[in-house]
Amino acid sequence: MNQEIDVTGEICPRPALIVRDNLEEMEPGESLLVTADYPPARDNIERTCQKHGYETAEAESGDGDLFTLRIVVPDEAKGPVMDS
Repeated sequence: MNQEIDVTGEICPRPALIVRDNLEEMEPGESLLVTADYPPARDNIERTCQKHGYETAEAESGDGDLFTLRIVVPDEAKGPVMDS
């Protein structure tokens, strides 16, 4: 099952915490679409996910700072989803 979350209007560390909570409940192969509008959150989410083996890709960019990331849950992650 794929999920979508919208964390627009949230600033760090909230977007990463919300992503972490959602990813922890997902199964390998599932993906999470995250829509946000805070550029530092994009870097934080991508860096931390990649560090722990989660694949990330930009699904789309919107106007201004709006963006959507797709995060894929791997068969095996390297440790906790997010370091907070």
